[in-house]
Amino acid sequence: MIRLDAVGKTFRGRDGVPVEALRDVSLDVAAGEFVAIVGASGCGKSTLLRMVAGLVAASTGTVALDGEAVAGPRAETAMVFQAPTLLPWADVLRNVTFPLRLMRRAGAGTEEKARALLDVAGLAGFESKLPRELSGGMQQRVAICRALVQEPRVLLADEPFGALDALTREEMSLELLRLWAARRMAVLFVTHSIPEAVLLADRVVVMSPRPGRVADVVEVGLPRPRSFDQEASDEFHRCARRIRDRIFGERAARAA
Repeated sequence: MIRLDAVGKTFRGRDGVPVEALRDVSLDVAAGEFVAIVGASGCGKSTLLRMVAGLVAASTGTVALDGEAVAGPRAETAMVFQAPTLLPWADVLRNVTFPLRLMRRAGAGTEEKARALLDVAGLAGFESKLPRELSGGMQQRVAICRALVQEPRVLLADEPFGALDALTREEMSLELLRLWAARRMAVLFVTHSIPEAVLLADRVVVMSPRPGRVADVVEVGLPRPRSFDQEASDEFHRCARRIRDRIFGERAARAA
């Protein structure tokens, strides 16, 4: 479904010196697959996501969705950022329905669809609340519902739980898995947390330090549905150890 073929990205730095963020990245993501991306800060994880979203153009190589080159934002692709970026003057229901109204796709069933998503996300009864009346975790749930109301075939998540406390982060991880299980869209999920990546993903892509390349792809064999009880399993520890060893091995190799 998603294909990156020998993708590279070079930015021009503030001093005019080119900065190579990504080099020769090739990756396929199947429909309905959950893929996590991990790696050191600055390895191009967010840049990669923005290229798939059509927000940033590749310098070399191609990014394609269903065999068609991605040349800009597409209706079947939705993105969730680390900050919820909700409209502060709009209530929860209007925040969730905003993308459909913006694209002039709102119809008779729009509010019903939004309410159903909010119910699945544990936010039934909060439809008329303003963002400032919600906790950080609740605001991020609203942001996820806002992305899913478009019924995207691809969900891109750029460290969506990075600003949350540990307990809320765990709760949101399970919430996302429930929503994904109900919708089964392809997911590319960027995170700095190895346990989070193993808990959520079918595969974990390990990126090398800048310029970012695919250093390893780790298959996660944990059965679904997932729970935090699985963190004690041998499979969980095997995956986490391989990812950790590869990240730190890449760092050591670069330092040498």
